[in-house]
Amino acid sequence: MATALVVGAGIAGLATALRLTRSAWDVVVLDHGKHHDPVPLRGPDRHAARRLAALPYPLHYETRHSTVIALQPDRFGVTVAFNDHDDEWFDIVVCAQPCCQADRLPGLRLESWSRDHVALLYRAVRDTGIPLSAAELLADAFDLHHDDHAAFSWWETTLRPHAIRRAFTGVR
Repeated sequence: MATALVVGAGIAGLATALRLTRSAWDVVVLDHGKHHDPVPLRGPDRHAARRLAALPYPLHYETRHSTVIALQPDRFGVTVAFNDHDDEWFDIVVCAQPCCQADRLPGLRLESWSRDHVALLYRAVRDTGIPLSAAELLADAFDLHHDDHAAFSWWETTLRPHAIRRAFTGVR
C-alpha cells in the first residue's frame, strides 16, 4: 500500500487525505489543532465539494500532533524526521501548510509546486485560490499515474492555468 504524509488538517489537507484514502493510500495527517477561518466555496471548489461530499467512503487516517523537522527525499520517496519520534519513510509528502524547509529542497524552482516526492499544495492553493480543487486534482493525479513524477507533472499542468487566470484577473 502506498503511504502519504499530509501536513496540515485544513480544508485542502483533509480533502487530500479523503481522496488518497479512497484510492487505498495509507495516510498520516499532521494536525496542530489550529482553528482556521471558514473558507468560502465558489466556482470549481463548489463542484469539488459536491463530489467529495458524495463519496460514500469513511475517512480512515492517523492523526498526529508531531512537527516535521526535516525532509530527505531519495529515489523512491521521502524520509521524514519528526520532533517527537523516529524518522519514517513515505511514498509522498503533501504540504497543505508550510512544512519545515520543503521549499528549500535542491532544484525546487520558485514557480514549481512539486518535486522529489513532495507536493507543496499550500503554494498551489495560494496561487489559485481553489483549495478543494487543487487537493482533488492532486489525488486524481495519483489515480491516473502510478509514477509520482508523472502525477505531479499532470497536476501542475492541469492546475497551472487557474493560477495564470487569477493573476490576470486580480481575483482574491
